[in-house]
Amino acid sequence: MTMPDNLNVVFAEDDTLFRLMEMALLRRLTPGAEKALTYFFGPDFGEHADRLTSLAGRLGLPENIQVTTAQNEAEFDAALPHSDVIILETTPMPAARLEACAERAKHIQQFGTVARHIDLDAARRLGLSVANLQRFSSLSSADNIVALVMALARNLITAHNQVLARRDPALPATFATDPPRNKFNWAGIRDIRVIAEHAIGFIGMGENAGLAAQRLRAMGMPVFYHKRNRLTPAEEENLGGVIYVPREELLERCDFVTVHIPYSPETEKYIDAEFLGQMKPGAYIINTSRGGILDEAALYDNLKRGHLAGAALDVYRYEPVPADCPLLDLDTIVWTPHISGGRPEFMIRESEDVLANVARVLNGEKPQGQLSPEPI
Repeated sequence: MTMPDNLNVVFAEDDTLFRLMEMALLRRLTPGAEKALTYFFGPDFGEHADRLTSLAGRLGLPENIQVTTAQNEAEFDAALPHSDVIILETTPMPAARLEACAERAKHIQQFGTVARHIDLDAARRLGLSVANLQRFSSLSSADNIVALVMALARNLITAHNQVLARRDPALPATFATDPPRNKFNWAGIRDIRVIAEHAIGFIGMGENAGLAAQRLRAMGMPVFYHKRNRLTPAEEENLGGVIYVPREELLERCDFVTVHIPYSPETEKYIDAEFLGQMKPGAYIINTSRGGILDEAALYDNLKRGHLAGAALDVYRYEPVPADCPLLDLDTIVWTPHISGGRPEFMIRESEDVLANVARVLNGEKPQGQLSPEPI
């Protein structure tokens, strides 16, 4: 295959990162991309805009590129027969949709690794190129989730503060010259847990959660999960042997509970007083999803009563967290400032990764993460 003279690219969803990719393909700043760049970098985003607008040229993509960003299912279906490249994250691609684009489409790119919403058997039958992508921000999120689990399990914040408290500013700074001496756990840190003896439960098991579950299973931690649609046995085994249980059982038996569901009117304050009250006494709650799914007042009351041992929060209802938030008064919470996804530059990298894979296919090369036409 040789690079075509023109290209029709369809984004199945109006996603923030898809707006950055749209800008890269069009080689100009668009309103949607400007909003996204301002969100990630503030008003001084010129360097990142230049990096994006030069990307298509660096990849050798054609000058004449038409972009459609579908606002709804009807727009997406209407665009399918005219698409050369389809980029999607969660939009279902059953056989009927694949058949609608099969005559013209050169590549379907899944943004992320989870592609169960694409009928891969139909794609292979039709000879369609389909590939997935390991999102860099998902790797970052999994790292942060595991770090929060470990910070809670090892009581790291208390330990850190106890060491810093040793410094007496009235004394001149000097290094000891006495012979070495050891004193085990000299700060008296009590609540230290070995994670192999404590179970963690995931509410939701998407890409970020799955990566974190794999890491924790490799560290010997029992991992349970609950989601609306259970994973297949093969998927459960691929994640290290995670175990599906009803939500009530998960809350009752797990020492750590981490929630990974999207925010919507239906999930507003999903983690409420009832949810927290059903959790095992002395357990920990972790939220790296969206702040709106947590009832912060209910969490405050629960922690003040001592039912739960603590929490780890990367997201809050209002960000940055308000200066008068009562949760800031508690010493049982580990805080991170919405950094699970990593640095804003990671979003530029992901945009480049997607379009680089598209360029590979258009140049007749095998894409990274190929799922079709070859079998998995």
